[in-house]
Amino acid sequence: MNWTAWILASAVMLAFYDIVKKAAVRENAVLPTLLLSTLFGCAAFVAALALGGRLGASVGAVTGETIALAAAKSVIVATSWVFTFNALRTLPVSIATPIRASAPALVFLIAFFVYGERPSAVQALGMLAVFGGYFAFSWAGRHEGIDFLRNRAVWCAVAGAFFSAVSALWDKYIFQCRGANVEAVQLLFQIGLVVVYASLLACRGRLFPSRDRFEWRIFIPFVGILLAGADWLYFRGLALPDVPISVASLMRRFSVVITFVLGARFFHETNLVRKGIALAAILLGVCLLCRG
Repeated sequence: MNWTAWILASAVMLAFYDIVKKAAVRENAVLPTLLLSTLFGCAAFVAALALGGRLGASVGAVTGETIALAAAKSVIVATSWVFTFNALRTLPVSIATPIRASAPALVFLIAFFVYGERPSAVQALGMLAVFGGYFAFSWAGRHEGIDFLRNRAVWCAVAGAFFSAVSALWDKYIFQCRGANVEAVQLLFQIGLVVVYASLLACRGRLFPSRDRFEWRIFIPFVGILLAGADWLYFRGLALPDVPISVASLMRRFSVVITFVLGARFFHETNLVRKGIALAAILLGVCLLCRG
């Protein structure tokens, strides 16, 4: 498949992941939810490799360098998700998800200077449309009483977006610069996430408020399983030659459109006209990116 097909398929799965993530973490303790969902995701990925007869090959492709690359990614992603899940506990999903989706703006800027990526004129226009859509979401948020400069959850979402951008750039280095095996990296990455979350949970009494109460929800296993699937599709696309990370990262955030529609339905969210205008700009931008 063309790399755009892999990335867009990942975006669709990521949208459903965003919905179940909100259902799992809403007014729930963050770290236990992260740990359990990641355990299910890790188990599902290992089972998929085993059923496909690729577990042995994936383990055999593990090297010292692969371990180091995957370990760094685990720490970066875990940091991003701790911030993001704390934001999602209180913010509407139709606000929190687009804030995180602003990460490609930083990806684009860094990729421009670090990797020398140069978008076509059509792609540049598409990026501007996407960035305009993200800005419009902050305008929509003000009409729901969300002060983007003073709200703690908003800043958690922004921090999550920053580390998400760092993760995207690290992905390009892993798969395009180092040529690492996709499934070996993801296997180690999934295991690394479990280790990081378990370590944080062990220190929970000192690092996180003790008032956080955990409640088991049926959505929790699907958080990890859908994320593992979305990551696998994304990594497969990113491993193909000459994939521009700035464009791929933006295209993957097409998921916010689906999240918006489903979130409005399942969580009964409001202010949909203003948010719809922002989403229209994002959708236009993604179409231009595909044409470019």
